[in-house]
Amino acid sequence: MTRPWRLLIVLSALFCVPGLARAQGDTTPPVFLAPPIVTPNTNPAAPLTARLQITSNEPVIVEVGAKEVTRTWRFTPTATYETSHDVPLIGFRPGRPHRLTIALRDAAGNRTVWPAGIVFTTPALPANFPPLSVPTSVPDQMEQGVTVAGMFWSSPSIPGSGSYLVYLDQTGQVVWLFESATSHRDVTRLRNGNLITWADNRYAQEIDPYGNIVTTWWAARLGTTGAPAGATMVDCDSFHHEIAELPASEQAEFIALSSEMRVYPNYPTSETDTTQTAPTANVVGDVVVEFNRDGTVVRELKILDVLDAYRICYGSLGNFFNVHYGTNTLDWSHGNSVVVDPSDDTWIISLRHQDAVVKVRRSDHQIVWIHGAHERWKPRWQPYLLTPTGAPFEWQFHQHSADKDAAGNMILFDNGNYRVIPPAAPPPTSTWYSRAVKFLVDPVAMTTQQTWEYDGNGVPFFDGFLCDADPLPNGNVLVTEGSRQVPMMNKTYSRIFEVRDTFPGQQVVFDLIVNDPAGPNPNAYNWNVYRSERYPNLYAH
Repeated sequence: MTRPWRLLIVLSALFCVPGLARAQGDTTPPVFLAPPIVTPNTNPAAPLTARLQITSNEPVIVEVGAKEVTRTWRFTPTATYETSHDVPLIGFRPGRPHRLTIALRDAAGNRTVWPAGIVFTTPALPANFPPLSVPTSVPDQMEQGVTVAGMFWSSPSIPGSGSYLVYLDQTGQVVWLFESATSHRDVTRLRNGNLITWADNRYAQEIDPYGNIVTTWWAARLGTTGAPAGATMVDCDSFHHEIAELPASEQAEFIALSSEMRVYPNYPTSETDTTQTAPTANVVGDVVVEFNRDGTVVRELKILDVLDAYRICYGSLGNFFNVHYGTNTLDWSHGNSVVVDPSDDTWIISLRHQDAVVKVRRSDHQIVWIHGAHERWKPRWQPYLLTPTGAPFEWQFHQHSADKDAAGNMILFDNGNYRVIPPAAPPPTSTWYSRAVKFLVDPVAMTTQQTWEYDGNGVPFFDGFLCDADPLPNGNVLVTEGSRQVPMMNKTYSRIFEVRDTFPGQQVVFDLIVNDPAGPNPNAYNWNVYRSERYPNLYAH
């Protein structure tokens, strides 16, 4: 796509567009006041980043041409016209020299190129970086841009280390990385170009292209012990599964999932027989939190206030939050995503252990609809249940990452654990299967129709946890499998792929495997990828 400023420059040069500085007679090229300086990043956490420093006699933007053994490209690392620029350079593949050409361009379109080339050589990938393979890459059929993902080693029994945030180009090559001892999960990009990620259940971080921690937010309601120095305190119990920047028009700047713990009497101790109870139980429910950069909480929604705390599905009695709360707990809802739907000012919230996606109005916290199997909903909640229409149709189970596409479909990753609501007995685990799927919800008729799915093109696959499915502007879907099961082995691996509708079948146009095939068996986890996101360019501007 032609960028607006480039188009403006072309028109100015060819047709002398009235009102532009060139048309007013500015034909003098800008001048370098000193040689441009390119230096390797001093922070070893982001070894593929370089630093560019430039001064000029008039306000300019900077253009960089880059060439290495496999490709040649150009990019603009600066967002505004200035006389002094000190900016990060990113987009370089590891383990090779890059010859850089530095140019200045003023507002009139006059351009000056520094006469000498500059060489920036990137180091090789770290020794413990996860093995990547790319069996498929068809760039002309993919959504253009770069993919950001968090990759982390996770195993309950096999030693290993490493956690990386990465940018990948359209061939699956690493073009930026951030290495950390903390296992980062969800990662998205802010409007300022930095990344935001939650690192564990207590804190979230903002990370710049140099790998510097710009801001840390600490979930402070349970105390501040262990908080990093200078952390911004947020009045909530935790951060988990979701954190993202809200549009600039919103009252709050960020949205995240948090949690709370409540004590309930006579609580079920069995998923299949709810007459078996304990005198009390510590039930953890999800909380949607919207907050500002300074930590001020603007709005929150407690899921236990709007749904049935005694509705038990498979997984609802799990102990995910035991360590966090320092006691025995029940993971009743296990939310894993929340997005704002601006069309009706609602939240769309994925609740894995309720096997449901719930839409709730932000203004008064009223339920709009509940998307999921109808079993075990008491009469109070039945008016909000959606009725399936059309065929084929299947409800989602233990899903992740519910969102909306441009056509209004709800899209999610259906992990497919259990595939029934208790007390029904689940089918054998060997028959569980996953898929990416879209549903079109009619909130007036209170119906839902399955409009699309990717189930492996007839080759079933299963991912029991993590995972993501994102709509892309060109109509493709970016799918993240964070825990793809290796058949007949106690082992998983991760996969990021892009699928487009074709006839017949569906074509995978990008496929990246994150796997250590040399890892021993049994090994329950291997390398995991929680989610991935596609952005048009490496630079947010």
